[in-house]
Amino acid sequence: MKQMIASLLLVTVGLPLGVSAQSAPEFQKGTVQKASQEVLDGSIRDQTAKKGTILFQSAAGKKTVYSPAEIAGFTLNGSNYISYASDFYKVLVAPGKAGLYQRVTDNSGKMLYNGAEVISVTTAEGKAGDYYIQLQADSKWVRITQKDFEATITNLFAGCSVVLDAVKNKTSDFTSLSKLVEQYNSCK
Repeated sequence: MKQMIASLLLVTVGLPLGVSAQSAPEFQKGTVQKASQEVLDGSIRDQTAKKGTILFQSAAGKKTVYSPAEIAGFTLNGSNYISYASDFYKVLVAPGKAGLYQRVTDNSGKMLYNGAEVISVTTAEGKAGDYYIQLQADSKWVRITQKDFEATITNLFAGCSVVLDAVKNKTSDFTSLSKLVEQYNSCK
């Protein structure tokens, strides 16, 4: 009877551990770009949604956790991500006159270590999932929401009649952000 109870207890306690181990994301081929512009090839486990970090495994098998404060960005599954204001952002439209990014982490208020010193992270306005446009002319990042879409696009892309006409005539909307940024980058 004691063996049966011990076996049931072992299975009951071990079951949740097995389930969580299986649900952990797998390593996938990727690169990390360090702040020094050095590029490291290896594998990455994407932990951005839950932990605001990535876990990098070198070809030699060494594992290192990287936060946005420690690297310039990374590439995973053909997508590029950059670090800005203590968060990771997916590059949706590569920078030309403007770039379009989607925030994938929300590290605001998290504690990081700078050597032995603990610091609280302050990030850009907004949350994970928000979209941002960066104008190359002044390096300013602007959060754009569905609510302020028309006013923000009209203000940011004032010199491009193709984009302004598309927004004014309602042929492009918030769901067309990538297309509008690409059109702005092509505008003369």
